[in-house]
Amino acid sequence: MTGLPFTAVKLGVFATVCALCTALVVNTLNQPFGRAVTYHAVFTDALGVKPGSDVRIAGVRVGKVDRVALDGRTAVVTFAVADDQEIPADAKATVRYADLLGARYVSLAPGGDASKRLPENGTIPVAHTAPALDLTALFNGFKPVFELLQPGEVNQLTKEIVAVFQGEGPTIDALLSKVVTLTQTFAGQDKVIGEVLANLQPVLDTTIGHAQDFKKLVSGLGSLVSGLAANRDTITSALDSGAKLAGTLADVTTRLTPSISKDLTSLNQLSASLLANREPIVGALHDMPGLLGKVTGTMDYGGWMNVYLCDLGVQAGGLGVSSAIGPHSAVCR
Repeated sequence: MTGLPFTAVKLGVFATVCALCTALVVNTLNQPFGRAVTYHAVFTDALGVKPGSDVRIAGVRVGKVDRVALDGRTAVVTFAVADDQEIPADAKATVRYADLLGARYVSLAPGGDASKRLPENGTIPVAHTAPALDLTALFNGFKPVFELLQPGEVNQLTKEIVAVFQGEGPTIDALLSKVVTLTQTFAGQDKVIGEVLANLQPVLDTTIGHAQDFKKLVSGLGSLVSGLAANRDTITSALDSGAKLAGTLADVTTRLTPSISKDLTSLNQLSASLLANREPIVGALHDMPGLLGKVTGTMDYGGWMNVYLCDLGVQAGGLGVSSAIGPHSAVCR
């Protein structure tokens, strides 16, 4: 029976020690540095920061985050730091990754002037804070590389990037070497790309210099297109009328072609006849002035000319009319 009370005493002592140790651990976690000073920091993005997250200076834990609250479009992080740590008035606060599982901590770094200390309940403005690195944006930066790689190569590169950020696997140099190796297929195009950009520069300069004219041109084209769209029925009718007119002209030309061909043939024959009788025609034209002079002289005052009409014949269009007037005169007999 004496063994049972002794065992109970030992159990009680053990339970008491365990309770004291638990209270010590909890107290240490809640107040790890004795008296703490409260500060505030304003971030544009405090994703991943939550109450209990570490506050570190040069990688050493000096405090913890007490509260995260939304203030308009910014996040106000309230944190406590051991009072033996001097926080400069121009200190910079940055949210950093504690691990790739999403844990974050607030890193404090001194600014350029450490002579003034940030007062208790002081606030680090948003101009002196920076959000955590966006891994999504980081991997999106590798998107052009991923588009040129095979799925297996993309998976291998992704694994190596994750391994580097986890502190495992190859070093940064090995990672960069892998990226260089994977991009050799299109690295040789740098010269061509540079030449294209150099050729585009004068075009861009000219376009920028005539920005207002370019805007007016675009506006004018817009108005022209709008006007054409508004009058599309009229334009369509005009095009239809033009097509009909062209058809009518073609039909008229087809009908007149035989007559025109006949006239051209007759004109060709006349030209041939004139060409064949050019010498008599030239002689007649050469003698014409003398003949006209004599005729004119007979018509002058004091002159006389007798004309005897013996016979008269008229032909037109293949039809002939003849009038036997004489011979009534002795000249015609």
